[in-house]
Amino acid sequence: MKALIVDDEPLARARLRRLLAVDPTVVVVGEAGNTRAAETLLAADPDLVLLDIDMPGENGLAFARRLRERPVPPAIIFTTAHPQHALDAFASSPVDYLLKPIEAERLLAALQRARQPTRAQQEQEPRLTLHIGRQTRQLAAAELIAVLSEDKYTRVIYVGGEALIEQSLKELETRFAAYLIRLHRHSLVHRGRIRALERGADGQHRARIDGLDSPLLISRRCLPEVRAAFAGTLAAE
Repeated sequence: MKALIVDDEPLARARLRRLLAVDPTVVVVGEAGNTRAAETLLAADPDLVLLDIDMPGENGLAFARRLRERPVPPAIIFTTAHPQHALDAFASSPVDYLLKPIEAERLLAALQRARQPTRAQQEQEPRLTLHIGRQTRQLAAAELIAVLSEDKYTRVIYVGGEALIEQSLKELETRFAAYLIRLHRHSLVHRGRIRALERGADGQHRARIDGLDSPLLISRRCLPEVRAAFAGTLAAE
């Protein structure tokens, strides 16, 4: 599940990120200090927006109303220090209305409810079918970590495990274009899981990915797009 945090207080955003890190299926695809900055991050198609109400410029209630007008609106969890907005807030059909300081148990319970996709979300989000032994699993895009080309097969690394499939990287890159970005001709990673870009003593660039122990090589051809995608997630922090 891809989450966007919108709050004008850096400490509040940092606390939410820490609390969300407990759930490995949640990927924070961006942070914003106001709704104008949040607007630029909607290209990541978040499944969930954790939204403060009192912020400079447009407030969270107005932004929530605009989010509801999207073809596939994200789930909304209001996070605020002001209980008096609750009545107006629920007009936007939020998953929950959490008062600061946010309690971990309340947030996790709200995440469980946010996981129930709307019919529009079910029709919109692609899923990857995995055959593991005698079992078949439908893998949500948010659960993907990396996809690596290995000999005749493709290795899919996801939250909780990995599997070999026959689809090519090119097929998966096209199907999951909103979620996966190419690092190299042999690798794709989830956009929201890139945590750092670094340049080694050998002059090669690599990306550190949430869920992987070792950084992955970035080709010169892919580097500009990877840099732009990574900068986009940090632009409003």
